[in-house]
Amino acid sequence: MKLPPHLTIADFNAALGEFRSIVSPKWVFTSDDDVALYDDAYSPFWGEPDELVASAAVAPASVEEVQAVVRVANRYRIPLYTISTGMNLGYGGSAPALSGSVVLDLQRMNRIIEVNEAEAFALVEPGVSYFDLYNYIREKKLKLWIDCPDPGWGSLIGNALDHGCGYTRYRDHFDAHCGMEVVLPTGELVRTGMGAMPGSHAWQSFRYGCGPIVDGLFSQSNMGVVTKMGFWLMPEPEASMEIEISVPHHEDIHPFIGTLFKLEAQGVLDTAFWFDSPLIRSLESQPYKRLSASPDPEPAEWNAIAKEKGLASWSARFWIHGAVTMLVPTIIRL
Repeated sequence: MKLPPHLTIADFNAALGEFRSIVSPKWVFTSDDDVALYDDAYSPFWGEPDELVASAAVAPASVEEVQAVVRVANRYRIPLYTISTGMNLGYGGSAPALSGSVVLDLQRMNRIIEVNEAEAFALVEPGVSYFDLYNYIREKKLKLWIDCPDPGWGSLIGNALDHGCGYTRYRDHFDAHCGMEVVLPTGELVRTGMGAMPGSHAWQSFRYGCGPIVDGLFSQSNMGVVTKMGFWLMPEPEASMEIEISVPHHEDIHPFIGTLFKLEAQGVLDTAFWFDSPLIRSLESQPYKRLSASPDPEPAEWNAIAKEKGLASWSARFWIHGAVTMLVPTIIRL
């Protein structure tokens, strides 16, 4: 067993006993097999002394249990490493940032507390995944869209706190949040924005409250454990259509990007867009022997090959949403 830093085995066992009294023995994990599930499967230090490993894991099911666990950890000076749900492969999986930490596993806190169709918001716990919210909205036949990143198995809260993004006008997920509930290291509870106002019904509708805005303190930080979070959702549009714009010349890429960024800044485009090269994609799948051996062929050579193959040099794709009469299927060539 890997002990938390500067802790004796006696004190650690005492802390584990208190954790068990809070969440029940079933939800405190200490065996080697159980704790190994929180390792980083892609660690370059696998099996070596420098590998980041947990000492134990505890899985509370309510904010009250989180508060109690945090108070115990604070008293024994045990570092906690919080995870929610999903794989988090880009950030080391569920392995702690400090070896010997106790993983605070919030997967059991998976309630969709409210989805309001009229005001287009959801209030969820950390264990709620994008799949969970999507299925809930479909089952209830609500005219709302989620904004999902590529890994739909991930947590809405975890993704937003890590500054994740998606595809619609709400693609900046932290910017699309409205209201947090946070357990501080002391075990005290904080609700940001209108959630701090007694009797308020605008917690997920109006981001601001009285006084400073402190939400950013809890994104990508260790200053608290977020146990609830509100998100603005997109009202379901009448129609949605993918648009492709292409340009013929290799050197068009600079004004092409500048034009699309300008349209985004003006609010004409409000979804993510992707750049691609149909020509390069074609050459990668079927190498073109006439292409210069130079690592940086001249634009004229690229343009000649594009013309011969009948392909655009660059293209961009994005989505537009609105009334059916506004959307006419098209491929635009500039």
